[in-house]
Amino acid sequence: MRPIRLMFTLTSPTRGGVEEVVLALMQRLDPSEFVLALAAPRALLDAFAAELPDARVATSDVQAESWFRRDDLSRLAAFMDEFRPDVVNAHLFRSTAVAAPLAKLRGVRAVVETYHGREGWRRGFPRGSFLPDRLVSLTVDRVIAVSEAARRFLVRGKGYPAHKIVVVPNGRDLARFRPGAHRGEGRAELGLDPTAPVVGVLGRLETQKGHTYLLTAWSSVVSEFPDARLLVVGAGTLRADLERQARELGVAGSVIFVGFRADVPRMLDTIDVLALPSLYEGMPLTAIEGSAMARPVVATAVDGTPEVIRDGLTGILVPPADPSALATALIRALRDRAATERMGRAGRDYVLSRFSLTRQVEATARVYRTVAGRGADRHTAVAAA
Repeated sequence: MRPIRLMFTLTSPTRGGVEEVVLALMQRLDPSEFVLALAAPRALLDAFAAELPDARVATSDVQAESWFRRDDLSRLAAFMDEFRPDVVNAHLFRSTAVAAPLAKLRGVRAVVETYHGREGWRRGFPRGSFLPDRLVSLTVDRVIAVSEAARRFLVRGKGYPAHKIVVVPNGRDLARFRPGAHRGEGRAELGLDPTAPVVGVLGRLETQKGHTYLLTAWSSVVSEFPDARLLVVGAGTLRADLERQARELGVAGSVIFVGFRADVPRMLDTIDVLALPSLYEGMPLTAIEGSAMARPVVATAVDGTPEVIRDGLTGILVPPADPSALATALIRALRDRAATERMGRAGRDYVLSRFSLTRQVEATARVYRTVAGRGADRHTAVAAA
């Protein structure tokens, strides 16, 4: 039987959690079963260059996220005609809104949408009505929701047909996360005192991730722990604004911006507590990774995050956009080291048993086989446990 020809489409030029999910799939799907292609902006293709298995992934520089961008539409259509996919897997709605109908027009057998959680730009009419989503869903054969919370929102919020949705929780290569393996060298590289309390935040520097609330909370944290440091890992459009905010709050000396880092385990091993102040999340990879490194996580109780972080057991959950609650939780975590170490160990045990990348890749491959007509139809959710 010939391999399944699978095309991914992405529209963001920035490497973040969604893009990491796609990269992991391209690296791990069995090459004897899948022939792969990726349509994405040039900046993202360049960011993937060192890790993308070029020999078996056809690529096209295209950012097709609007039907009004004729040049991008033409390039994506030509790429589909050239590659002849059996399955197109679009990630996030902007990509799906273009790629799904276009794939059907080009005769592609099946379209899969991967839904990573609520979109912050969905406000007002018609965006907030989700009418466009329901229309686009008519051209989608299956929807992968990355968390149970995402599945519920698709059904109750967007009005998607429940029978089209399968839950496949995000996973990571957990073997990469070995607590203690990088701590000394990571702190030495960044000029951090070996005994100083360090909080880390990893993620794109964009509004969704809630960095501005963390910086506001940080003022209270350094009042309690003057030698504490905040390690900000990630790139994005808000870096200059966040650096300005840190200066205005008088905490710039305790905040370290390091930009994008590919060595996530090394950065996580450097910190004592991981902060995740997001306003919304589908299934946060950072929470999985921090827990795998046995770090307690102080996170906002949004969407799929409570499916990873269990309040009081593996971390502390707080309301979103609440700097006071965030500061209180971080101070609590830094003050009681014995309790936070217990949370870290419990968090590691929890994610090791539930969020492996091998499980995610195989569950996703089953979806592709089904829609490509290579296996029995399955409408049941793939549980995290």
